[in-house]
Amino acid sequence: MNNLNQRLSNIIQKNKETNPKYLENVIKSDFYYLINNYFEVDFNDISVEISLVEADYQIEITAKGDRIKLMKTIPN
Repeated sequence: MNNLNQRLSNIIQKNKETNPKYLENVIKSDFYYLINNYFEVDFNDISVEISLVEADYQIEITAKGDRIKLMKTIPN
């Protein structure tokens, strides 16, 4: 998790104003790998939008999943 935090921090520092679409694509990719553990989802069915609202960033992530993946559990 620390590696991910450092990666996002570097991206935000370097690209937050010069290339916001790049940041949206990086977040989309990271979200895909997270959500894909739980749902059958197509990368193209994920949308990330970042906008500036007053002095804050608003981040909207939407995704369409085909089905929930069954979890493998350890029996009690």
